[in-house]
Amino acid sequence: MRRFRFPLEPVLAHRRRIEEDKERRLGERLRELAAARAELASLEDEYRRYAAVIRTKHRMLDAETLRAHYAHLEYLDRAIDAQLAVVRTRTAAADVARAELIEASKERKTVERLRERRYEEHVLEEGRIEQKELDDVNARRHEHAAVKGEFA
Repeated sequence: MRRFRFPLEPVLAHRRRIEEDKERRLGERLRELAAARAELASLEDEYRRYAAVIRTKHRMLDAETLRAHYAHLEYLDRAIDAQLAVVRTRTAAADVARAELIEASKERKTVERLRERRYEEHVLEEGRIEQKELDDVNARRHEHAAVKGEFA
């Protein structure tokens, strides 16, 4: 049986490399998104802690401390808004990276399906060639036996 050679093997290898690159990029974007969400959660936790302090100890705090707490809450509120924008941006970047990965995967699968079809055609052709050779050998044996008179 002849060895199967797919002429588009370099194209398939290139498509695989592109897909791996897209997977790596998606992983980076997802890590960035996770870090941004963790930072947002940290800011929200800090906001809740400061708000709880103001609610529970409002009467015990002097005016300067209350002002400092309220100022810090305002800062946290702005920081949370800014971090929400970062999360939205990184979510969009992750979505784009995911779409690019899906597209790269489709392109690779297209070439792989072509390779599979060509391999199946190769196997069928090799089977036909082998069957033809067997038929020729059997025909020669039958002809040789007929000449000797064994089938009369």
